[in-house]
Amino acid sequence: MGMSNARRSLALAWGLWAAAAPVCAHHSIAAHYDARKPVTLKGTVSEFEWANPHVYFGLDVADAGGRIAHWTVEFASKPELRRNGWTQNSLRVGDVVTVEASAARDGAKEAYGKSVLLAGGKRLTEASNARPAVRGATRPVPRWPDGHVRLGAAPGETGYWAYPSAASLVEASAGAIRMSSDGLLTNLADAGKVAPFQPWAQGLYEYRQRTLLKDDPMASCLPPGGPRQFQVPYGLQILEQPERRRVLVMSGGGDRNWRLINLDGRPMPKVEDETPTYFGFAVGQWEGDTLVIHSIGFNERFWFSNGGLPHTESLQLTERISRPDFNTLRYEVTVDDPGAYTRPWSSGWTLQWVPNQEIEEYFCDDSNIDAER
Repeated sequence: MGMSNARRSLALAWGLWAAAAPVCAHHSIAAHYDARKPVTLKGTVSEFEWANPHVYFGLDVADAGGRIAHWTVEFASKPELRRNGWTQNSLRVGDVVTVEASAARDGAKEAYGKSVLLAGGKRLTEASNARPAVRGATRPVPRWPDGHVRLGAAPGETGYWAYPSAASLVEASAGAIRMSSDGLLTNLADAGKVAPFQPWAQGLYEYRQRTLLKDDPMASCLPPGGPRQFQVPYGLQILEQPERRRVLVMSGGGDRNWRLINLDGRPMPKVEDETPTYFGFAVGQWEGDTLVIHSIGFNERFWFSNGGLPHTESLQLTERISRPDFNTLRYEVTVDDPGAYTRPWSSGWTLQWVPNQEIEEYFCDDSNIDAER
């Protein structure tokens, strides 16, 4: 059956709006805006869109001669901004504001916001990846009746995991390597230290870095497969189903992505028998208080870490997830991909518990004109 006239009109309207507002397209922030080109804009808010994938607003700015120029200012996603106190009523049409931002690389009247100063003196800032201080007394790690550590919320409570301590996969022996929260290296000369690359893989990694991650599949709303699921800024929940002998890792980013880990003792299939997917085929077992997971069957359509580290369909992961204290989730991974790396290598980081909150799903479905088709 075809679309109704109303739905067809809505789809057309959305398509025209999307074409007229390219800044709303999901993209690599570093590739679109230049942090070395700061700009200060003072003007009147002409529109405010509290929307995913990014929040943005229009700003009418007058020059010295009184001529009005229309700017579009983009900020991070709703879940990220909520952490810094933003709401859908933070800005209103007609507000006079001063914006500190980074200008677009192509010279368009577009900017990525750092802060907004309202007329009354209140300042709204960009999303921060800094971990909030843990408040309250330390609590015992929650456990299931059989003694296993709970990796999710205790009964009657809510919460989720967020604020990863590392921005990207980096070999544990590499030492400190400076990079942005997206995994963009401060110094490209450090690329060879990140992992034991095959020559072609290092070349591709350096290309992705030089082009400022512009081809990131997550910018096209593809899932954050592999360890990257534990690096995205929107957080994750771990849903344990002991009666069904499985664990689900529910990502707050993307399109309600979830990953299945089987704990029922089934054998690992042969790689050639599996259809490659974003999250692969995973089996796990408990070793004391640590959940050990073996995964194969990954496709090559995603970046398995922030920063653009390559992988092939030969990728195999061994992951170890534990909860050393109530507020900390420890994630460790060994990467074995002879197609992209000269030897297996390991990395790890921690996430922090966000208590008494439900995870806010981040929906990324750009230009989704007719979902039924």
